[in-house]
Amino acid sequence: MTAPVVTGVDRPAWVREIDLALGVHPQIILTGNVRDIYKLTDPSGATWYMPLEQAVWTVVGARGYAALLTYSAAEALSIAAAASEETPVEVNELLAGVNGATLGRRMSWDMLRQIIQAMAPTRPGPPGRRPLGLLLPDVGRLLTKDSQPEDERLFLSAVDQLSYRALRHDAVYPAVFWVIDQPGDLPAWFTAGNHVIRTTTIPDPDLTAREAVARDMVFRFPELKGNAIAAASWSARFAALTHGLHCRALQDIVHLAKQGGMAADGIADAVRAYRVGVPDNPWSRSDLRRRISTEVAHLQGVLDGKPLVEKSDDPPMSSRVLGQPDAIRRVLDILTRSVTGLGGAQMRGVSARPRGLLFFAGPTGVGKTELAKAVAHVVFGDQEAYLRFDMSEFAAEHNEARLIGAPPGFIGYDSGGELTNGVRARPFQVILFDEIEKANPRILDKFLQILDDGRLTDGRGATVHFTESVLIFTTNLGIIVPGAGGARIENVTAETHDPAEVDATVRDYLERYFREDLGRPELYNRLREGIVVFDFLRPPVPNEVAEAALDRVLAVASERSGVPISMAPECRTTVLTEVTRDVKNGGRGIVSAVETVLVNPLARALFTADNSTGQPRLITRITRHGQNWQVELR
Repeated sequence: MTAPVVTGVDRPAWVREIDLALGVHPQIILTGNVRDIYKLTDPSGATWYMPLEQAVWTVVGARGYAALLTYSAAEALSIAAAASEETPVEVNELLAGVNGATLGRRMSWDMLRQIIQAMAPTRPGPPGRRPLGLLLPDVGRLLTKDSQPEDERLFLSAVDQLSYRALRHDAVYPAVFWVIDQPGDLPAWFTAGNHVIRTTTIPDPDLTAREAVARDMVFRFPELKGNAIAAASWSARFAALTHGLHCRALQDIVHLAKQGGMAADGIADAVRAYRVGVPDNPWSRSDLRRRISTEVAHLQGVLDGKPLVEKSDDPPMSSRVLGQPDAIRRVLDILTRSVTGLGGAQMRGVSARPRGLLFFAGPTGVGKTELAKAVAHVVFGDQEAYLRFDMSEFAAEHNEARLIGAPPGFIGYDSGGELTNGVRARPFQVILFDEIEKANPRILDKFLQILDDGRLTDGRGATVHFTESVLIFTTNLGIIVPGAGGARIENVTAETHDPAEVDATVRDYLERYFREDLGRPELYNRLREGIVVFDFLRPPVPNEVAEAALDRVLAVASERSGVPISMAPECRTTVLTEVTRDVKNGGRGIVSAVETVLVNPLARALFTADNSTGQPRLITRITRHGQNWQVELR
C-alpha cells in the first residue's frame, strides 16, 4: 500500500496544481487524460511511471495524509496507498463510524455519503489525527445520466453542501477526488458556480513529454545503447510518430515492436500496427513500386505517341481514363511521393496526415471516378478497395451522424458512422467523397481533423486513424458555377478554353469558392496541393471512348449469345457518329448513347434470332425509327 513520495518542481503541472488545491479546495474534479500513466521523478532521480491513483498519492502522501481510499464499481472500497504497510488507524475509525462499511464491500449511495461525511467532519477531530483522501475513479459511469434517481440526487446534494462546511486538517482539507472522462459526467448544477470545487484538467502528453518517455524506452533496443546520437534521433522520431497518443500507448508500442522481433528502425511499422491494428503494410511492398513504375511507363508511351501494348486483365490508368495524361501524371507523382516516404517532407516534424490526398476537379464524365478506382487498384491491388460517399446525401447538417455516428443519447448511437466504421474495418483503402461541393459546410469542417492529424473521433468517442488511406474528393466546381435564381451555368467550355486555360480558371475559382463563398481558407490550404484538374474530352478522345465501348458491347454479346458477332464498317461509322454528336456529358454520356443506339436494338434482335447453328453474325445495317434504333443481323 506504500508508494513513493515525489516532490520538487519537475513534477507535471497538474500534479503541482493538486498540491496547491489541497489547502483551499476540499473537493477536486480530475478530467482529461485520466486513464494514462504519468512520469514522475523522486528526489533520488529514480523515474516512476504510475497510474492516476499513485500519482495523486505522491501529492497527498507528501502533505501528511494517512491514506488514499478509492471506491469503484470493480474493486468497491479499497486503499490505493497509505503511509504505512498496516491499515492506518484513521481508516479503521472511519469504517467503524459507518454501519456495515468494510474494505472490499460495495456500498449504497447513502453509505458512500456517510463515508465522505465521516472523512471530512465539520468539527475538529482528535489531536494528531491525519486527513484522508477518497478517489472516485469511475463516478461518471456509476451515475445515471438521464432521470437521475432520488438516492443519487440526495448523495450529490449532501456532498455539495458538505464541501462548504469542511474543515482543514493542518493546512489541508480531507479531499474527495472526482475522476471523470467528460465534463458532462457530473451534473452541471453540482460543478457550476461552486467555488470550493476545483477542476483540474490533465492534458494529453505533448511532443516534449512523449520524447521524454521515448528516451526512457531506448534501453529496450540494444543497437541504440552507447550511441547517444542515434538514441536521441530515435527518441525524437518515435515521439513525432506518436502524435495524439498517450504515454501508456508508447510503452505498448515498444512492447509490440519487441514482441514482433522489430529492431529500433522498425518503430514506424510498430506505430502503424498499433494505430490501425494491421501488421501488413501495402505501402512498403515491392509490387506497389512495380505497379507504379509500369503505370509511369505506359503514360510516357501515350505522351510519346507510342502506347505500350500489353495483354492484361487490368488495363493501365492511361487506358482506363482516356484524354487525361496531365491528370494521371499528377496522380502518379503524388502516389510516388507517398511510397518513397516524402509525403509531408516539407513540414516540420513527422506527418500524421493521410498517405495521399487528391482533389479531382473538372467536367462531368471525364474519368474522375474511374481514376479513383484505378488508384485503388494500383496502390492496394484491388479496385474495390475504395469507400465511396455521394456527398449530395449530406446536404443537411444533421447527416453528419451518418459519417461519424450519432452522439450518446441519439438514435443510432450504437451503430457508429459509415465513414468511421468503414475505415476502422479496412484502414488501407481509397476513400472517395463524390461531389464534395454539395455537402453541408459544417460537415466539411470534419475533414480538417482528418487532413491535419490523420484521425477522427467518432460519436462514441473512439479515435479512427486515416494515416494509411488515400482521400479523394471530386467536384465540377469551376466548370459549372451558380447563376442568378439558382441556375447552374457553364463557366468553362471546350470551345472557349484550351487545356491550360481550363486548369488556371478552375484553380482560380476553387480558391475563391473556399476562401470567399464558404469562408474556409484553412480547408483550401490543406486541399490545394492535391488539386488535379481534368480537361474536357477533346478529339480524338471521344471517338476512342466510343470505340472501346463498342468493342466491349460486341465482346459481351458474342459471349452471351454463344456466336461471334461483328459489325460492318459502315454501321460502326454510323454508331460512332451518333454517340459522339454531343460530348458535353463526357465519356458517361457517350457510353449512355451507345446503350441507346446499339445495345437496346441488338438485344432485341438477338432475342428473336435463331443462334442454334453457331454461325457468326454480322450487323449489316443500323437505322433510326423515331426515338428508337433498329439493327439488322445476317
